[in-house]
Amino acid sequence: MVGYDVTETVFDIYNRDPEGFQELNSKPARVTINGKRHYETPFQTGPAASVTTIISETASEANKKKLEMWSKNNPGVKEAAAERGTAIHSCMEMYLKKEVFDVPPEYADFWSGMPDILDQFQEVVWAETPLYDKHRFALSEDGIGRVWGRDEEERPWVGSPDIIGVAGNKLTLADLKTSVKPYCRWWPKDLPKGSTEWRDRLGGYMKFNKCCLQLGAYALGIEQTLNMKVQQAAILVSTPKDTQLFKISRRHLDSCQEKWLKVVDEYYKQIDRCVVYDPDLI
Repeated sequence: MVGYDVTETVFDIYNRDPEGFQELNSKPARVTINGKRHYETPFQTGPAASVTTIISETASEANKKKLEMWSKNNPGVKEAAAERGTAIHSCMEMYLKKEVFDVPPEYADFWSGMPDILDQFQEVVWAETPLYDKHRFALSEDGIGRVWGRDEEERPWVGSPDIIGVAGNKLTLADLKTSVKPYCRWWPKDLPKGSTEWRDRLGGYMKFNKCCLQLGAYALGIEQTLNMKVQQAAILVSTPKDTQLFKISRRHLDSCQEKWLKVVDEYYKQIDRCVVYDPDLI
């Protein structure tokens, strides 16, 4: 696997200076820089881009334009999807924490298959936020749980895992998605190109791979922040018809981590190539 070891991990920093995290966690975890989500960090470099920000910023220009055009042609859909995702994530969190909650009636179909899958966790370490006191240094006072990671050049990123727990006697990282249409692990080569089914499967395939990148980023962050090595991962996809479960082996997760580190490299190279207009230099 591509090297990612750094001189001092977040776990090391916390053990060396636990009081420093009290100050870090006393302010909002998230900050917006140039319209993009960033998180405060314990690093000298200051706030770092979120995993989702890095993925979106390194997308091809063609894909960025397609997404922009889709948003213009489908007003309100993106916002509705975000609201739905927030609701289902909240239900997931409270279910795993064994808290009382009500599923919003309009999202009942999206939730119906989730309990059977969530019940496969024998132990829950993290459900949106850390459950154990020893991991509470990763929780800000505004209720945001996050993990920090850096590559071998100490270029950081930050993410908020959905679930960390034990399933099938293995430490498992899981990411929850809601979608009107199902995800797909495979490229739709067996379908007529351009057909409706082909486009749906292609969209599901692209979403699947994007989520795998997130899992690679989170797994590295978990290792560097919580000092735990994830043994497998999973993608849970809540749709109106059923709930999908994609299992990601440790070997596949290694590949996801390698791809993620290449994305991080591209993101920071883009920043280095960025020319900032300064009228004083004219």
